[in-house]
Amino acid sequence: KKALPKAEFDELRENQRAWVEQRDHLARSPLFTGANVQGDLALDSPEYLEAATVLTQARTDWLQCRVRFKDDETLTGIWDDSNGGGIEVVELEGQLFFNLSVVRGPTSHGGDLSGVAQWNQTIGWFSDKGLEPDKKDVTNLAFILRGKMLEIIGANNSHYNGMRAYFDGRYAKVGTLDAKAQAKIIKEIKAPKP
Repeated sequence: KKALPKAEFDELRENQRAWVEQRDHLARSPLFTGANVQGDLALDSPEYLEAATVLTQARTDWLQCRVRFKDDETLTGIWDDSNGGGIEVVELEGQLFFNLSVVRGPTSHGGDLSGVAQWNQTIGWFSDKGLEPDKKDVTNLAFILRGKMLEIIGANNSHYNGMRAYFDGRYAKVGTLDAKAQAKIIKEIKAPKP
């Protein structure tokens, strides 16, 4: 509360309340936890408690990173939205090399997209136009740095993800990438696709 402006804290508090409901919905789902039961899990079941703990730890990391991020840092690192979305980013010479991966909802719909976005201080843009000749709709991602958060907004993403596995979210920087990991990401993204 002390680290954030009042308006940002108030928004985060409402977001946190919604997240708690979502966490419980996911952690009680046999499809999400893999439990072999009919209906929702009980709040005292081991499967619920384990899933809720894992989700809460990810959320705690996300909340702590919202406060720790320094505005003068590079975007290079590991980012997480605490709702099943993660992205590795390497910022280099006006570009963002990225690997975006999501797993959403009680049925664990997934999605992956890698590429290079053009980056201009606080705004980036990715388009897959021309990358896959047989693909009809163009997929776009907008990357917007808002304070300590990297917001991602997508359009026409269904080619890369399951029905409920949206890429959109507000991601916090939760980890770093060493030089070796950065080089690997850049190499993989630049490699020709089969």
